[in-house]
Amino acid sequence: MLKEREKNILELLVRDYIRTAEPVSSKRVARHLRGTLSPASVRNVFSVLTDEGFITQPHTSGGRVPSVRGYRFFVDEVLGDEVESTAAQHITQVLGNMRALQEKMAHNFRVLSAFGEGIPVGFDEVFREPEFAERDVVTEMSTFLDRFERQRDAYRQSLEDDPFRVYIGEENPVERMRSISVVVGRKGRDDIFFVAGPTRMNYEGIIGTVRIWMKND
Repeated sequence: MLKEREKNILELLVRDYIRTAEPVSSKRVARHLRGTLSPASVRNVFSVLTDEGFITQPHTSGGRVPSVRGYRFFVDEVLGDEVESTAAQHITQVLGNMRALQEKMAHNFRVLSAFGEGIPVGFDEVFREPEFAERDVVTEMSTFLDRFERQRDAYRQSLEDDPFRVYIGEENPVERMRSISVVVGRKGRDDIFFVAGPTRMNYEGIIGTVRIWMKND
């Protein structure tokens, strides 16, 4: 069980990494905390979070990045269900026009999205993300896109108990992936909306957008 200070630092780290795509140093977190903790104290918290599997250190002398468990904490414990208002201010004016919503999401969130019949948009934006400089990430995303039509029924079945899911990397039960997250929602029996992108995605805006879509005709 994480202490409050550890939770706060983990949230800061996840938000900072999502925003910058750069490993987060103890000095940067200490600056965010405005001197309430020293870099050395932050490093001690980093050690706890690393031991618990919430963050990793890609390079020995570098900063930390969230693990799948760290992103899961952020999605479940930090965001919870209070994300719709964040997304609403961006998309309410275009909810009546699904095409416009697709274009707006691709512009704002730089992710791949598809509505209903699986019409993809935003390829150019998706592949500008720094993660796609890595061949393995490109391969995973390409494989996911290639197989999604064939896997649609499997994703639909995964939503039987809960019409909304966030699959982070290796959590995905349909398509095994390490570096790609999928936010997927179902409206009615057959209408599925998914947003896919690197695990470092704007979960707050994307989750809110999908939930709003699910509530609107």
